[in-house]
Amino acid sequence: LFAKPGQKIAFVGSTGAGKTTITNLINRFYDVQEGSISIGGTDIRQFRVKDLRALMGNVNQEAILFNDSFYNNITFGVDGATREQVEEAARIANAHDFIMETEQGYDTNIGDRGGRLSGGQRQRLSIARALAKKPKLLLCDEPTGALDSHTGREVLKMLQELHRQGNTVVLITHDNSIAVQAQRIIRLEDGRVVYDGDAHAPEAVVQPGCGIRTEQEGSAS
Repeated sequence: LFAKPGQKIAFVGSTGAGKTTITNLINRFYDVQEGSISIGGTDIRQFRVKDLRALMGNVNQEAILFNDSFYNNITFGVDGATREQVEEAARIANAHDFIMETEQGYDTNIGDRGGRLSGGQRQRLSIARALAKKPKLLLCDEPTGALDSHTGREVLKMLQELHRQGNTVVLITHDNSIAVQAQRIIRLEDGRVVYDGDAHAPEAVVQPGCGIRTEQEGSAS
């Protein structure tokens, strides 16, 4: 598989097909046993893990947040971020306004796992952290899976804007309404690619049982 810089790709498939394994391999949580994964023509195993992960931002279904301030949550894992960079990332993620409405702004503690925030606010904060790294590659694993439909649509608008700015975006999703927003769909079954092509081609239509859901269905098949 080859992804062009600035491309938006959706990996789809049923639970256990290997979608999340793709992001784990790119992050080098473990290494491939056969073949290779390269970024810019360089095998990712040639990078130090810290340097590799500095190239990418991750947005997961459940935002990973800490019992600390907004500022420290956004800058976690981001070396040398300035206040201006943090606020810029928060603005792009539509988080700045609700942060500034709190008593101490960016210095406000968000509670254990972000418990003082709504689901949408937690996800926006997670996106702000990813953006603060100025990533070349944005990996999104079910980014709207834990959100209501309205908040999910707002998050998708942000991801669309990031793609328009030239970021390479990889989406892992069960949701057909998200998958069709990509330029390219890669469908997996049992760890193998069974479709790779235009997201809007007739061949990309997902058949029953492949793990895609629609907003009306609300659950994976």
